[in-house]
Amino acid sequence: MISRLKYNAINPDLKRPCLIIPAVILLFIQGIHLQAQDIHFSQFYAAPLLTNPANTGMSGEDIRIANIYRNQWSNIGVPFETFSTSIDKKLTISGHSFGLGGFILHDQSSSLNLSANEFMVSASYSRVFRNQQFTIGLQPGFVFKTYNLAGITFSSQFNQSSQVFDETLPSLENGMGDRLRYFDLNAGIFWRTMIRNIMPSAGISVSHLNMPLQKFLTSSTGSRLPMKLNFNSEVMIPVNVRIDLKPCLVYSYTPGANEFLFGSTGGFSMSGSNIPVKKLYAVTMFRLNPWRDIDAFILGGGAEFLQFNLGLIYDLNISPLHKATNFNGAFEISLIYTGKTHSRDKTSQPCYIIN
Repeated sequence: MISRLKYNAINPDLKRPCLIIPAVILLFIQGIHLQAQDIHFSQFYAAPLLTNPANTGMSGEDIRIANIYRNQWSNIGVPFETFSTSIDKKLTISGHSFGLGGFILHDQSSSLNLSANEFMVSASYSRVFRNQQFTIGLQPGFVFKTYNLAGITFSSQFNQSSQVFDETLPSLENGMGDRLRYFDLNAGIFWRTMIRNIMPSAGISVSHLNMPLQKFLTSSTGSRLPMKLNFNSEVMIPVNVRIDLKPCLVYSYTPGANEFLFGSTGGFSMSGSNIPVKKLYAVTMFRLNPWRDIDAFILGGGAEFLQFNLGLIYDLNISPLHKATNFNGAFEISLIYTGKTHSRDKTSQPCYIIN
């Protein structure tokens, strides 16, 4: 997955942002180690296969199609935009439970047209032992990254006589490729159980198991994408016949960067009403870097209707960068479909002998 820079590492009082952008892209291209983070969503539950490969086929229904879009930093320049869609299906073969699916992800970062496209396939296997369900998942796939330096100038293109940058002057940057691709591999494990009427669950995943090599410069040795550890947990707690709470925690660790996301979802059942909405829910969460600052206060909500779940969330930026963003962060919208496949599982059909 593409690493993106932490914007709050940039001083919002700097007067020459035009000089920062070329420096940032050069550091990225040369593979210098930076404090960075993978693509993430606040609605992690709306990107289940991205969160953990072991979530494949674990929706509780035959099939799930999850879509999510994120738009970030739109008020301080060209926004970061990320879109992901996934599909996964539950399978039962000879009494064994499997999950099969995959996802695609597109990420567009900044005015440099730095983009990443991921195409991943997911498979899982699940077993139940004494009311404890364990699932393992594996996720191979390919990642493609490109960038476009059109409109970007370098120090060698500074015209001393006119005191401005001139794109027609040679950049003196040789051996720069504008794209790369690599094979990526992720894996994870998921657990859940029932304790009376409470259902706790937890999962651990590891991304970039093969530590793929990244480099845009042909003259560079490149750098290995470090493995990323992700832990997520939640507890479904029914308060009464209409209200339920779901506290959650997500922790991500990559060498040089780590992040906590914690909060809760509260649901209110609309059963018995004359409208097609089954449930309304509200979301409150915080995102923070435990070694630096609180990054965002997250508010949102959604509704379950028919076979769909619609979610809306806004990240209120409360890090030191709020001086530049005026507390604006990111918004996300998600739409998830879960339902039946309307086709019978051949392995479970009874066998009739016709005389």
